[in-house]
Amino acid sequence: MPGTRSAEELSAPLGGVGTGHLVFTRGAAHLKIRVDATMDDLFRARFEGKAPLIEVASGTVSVKYRPSLHHTTGEVMLAGRIPWSIECRFGMSDVDADLEDLRLVRWEVTAGASKIKARLPRPTGTVAIRIGAGASNVELTRPEGVPLRVRIGAGASKLTVDDFTGTGKIAWRSPDYETAEGRYDIEIGAGASNVTIRA
Repeated sequence: MPGTRSAEELSAPLGGVGTGHLVFTRGAAHLKIRVDATMDDLFRARFEGKAPLIEVASGTVSVKYRPSLHHTTGEVMLAGRIPWSIECRFGMSDVDADLEDLRLVRWEVTAGASKIKARLPRPTGTVAIRIGAGASNVELTRPEGVPLRVRIGAGASKLTVDDFTGTGKIAWRSPDYETAEGRYDIEIGAGASNVTIRA
C-alpha cells in the first residue's frame, strides 16, 4: 500500500497539512510522545524492536503495532505548529506523553489505559479526554489555573483530582468550569484505579 512502511525510523513532511490526527489502530505500549514546535516534519518516529506499520494520509498518521514475542519501544515526535487529535484503539500502556507544546483538540483511548503519564497543554476551548473502562495508574498534569470536569464510572478507587479524593462513581468539576474559555472535559470508564489529575 502506498505510504505504508515498516522501518525503525520514519518521518513525513508537514507541507500544507493544517490539522494532525495520530491514530494507534491496535493499541500502544512502551511509547513516548513528544512535541517539536520548530520541525518542518508532520511527525518523526523511531522504534526499537519489531517496528509498527505506519501509514500517512492527509494529516492522519496511523500506527499499527504487529505481534511480537519481544517489547517494541518507541518515540513519536509531533509537529507543534498544527493542532492534533490523538486516538488509541484497544488500550494504552506504559506511555509517557509530554504534550505541553501541543495544541490538543481531543484525546481518546477506546479501551483501558495503564501506566499513563501525560503533561497536558493549556487548552483552547473545551478539550475532551476519553478513556475506556479499567484504567489504572493514570497521571494527568495540566497547567495551573485550567479548570476541568471529571466523570468516572462506577467502581473507581484511589482517585485524586487536585485536593479532592474519592471512590466509586464520581462527578467533579472546578468552580469556574462553566465560564472558562479553556478547559478539560475528562471522562473515564468504570473500574478505574489510581487515577491522579492535578495542576
